[in-house]
Amino acid sequence: PLQAKSPNALTRATAFLHREYEKTWYWWEAVELARKLVLTGFVLLIPEENAFIRLLVATLICSFYAVVLAVVRPYKRVEDDCLAVATSFVLLLFFLTANWTTIF
Repeated sequence: PLQAKSPNALTRATAFLHREYEKTWYWWEAVELARKLVLTGFVLLIPEENAFIRLLVATLICSFYAVVLAVVRPYKRVEDDCLAVATSFVLLLFFLTANWTTIF
């Protein structure tokens, strides 16, 4: 119903999840939530003795997500796309700085 552009009760009730995205990327919020879950939860499953590996995994996830976000541009508004890419790169810089401080 969402891709067919025929709204029903379900699409109207869940509009807050997909309203800001292009029609083809209506599921992007699930990707965003999965990224947050991996960065805040699953990375902590790596033992604390391997803190550098935790940071490395988080850095790789952030860099992959930032590149995919810049290529896909899932938001309807260009400003939202730019803001999402910018915040992803800021988070990536944070992890790169953390990696650098653990090395030296």
